[in-house]
Amino acid sequence: MLDIKFYSQDKEESEIIEVSQELYEWLTQSEFSKIGKSELQEMKIDGEPERVPVVQLEGNNRRKFSNFFRDAIVQESDEMLNKLSGNSSKNDYQDAIYRLNILQQLRKLIENEQYKYFQRFSVIG
Repeated sequence: MLDIKFYSQDKEESEIIEVSQELYEWLTQSEFSKIGKSELQEMKIDGEPERVPVVQLEGNNRRKFSNFFRDAIVQESDEMLNKLSGNSSKNDYQDAIYRLNILQQLRKLIENEQYKYFQRFSVIG
């Protein structure tokens, strides 16, 4: 699993979303990886300062990320409905809903102006 971390104005780590390797690979090959530019900034992780690559969420960046996630949610919803319209198992349903749920969580955090920075990915143990 990998983390996408969101930081508040005071540069405190606030929210963490875990994503699967499969979703991570999809995101790295999408427009998500091309929006904004990661810059090393000092953030507080568990109260300790640490320099991490973050993207600032303001103006165009926030809007572009929001549009990206909205488009991805529409696409995932359409694909999910097509997959599930036939004879689907509980596992098929859970797999389909996972991506949609993570994309929705990410969209909500991107659009929440309480968060001013985010770190695209960090590996968790």
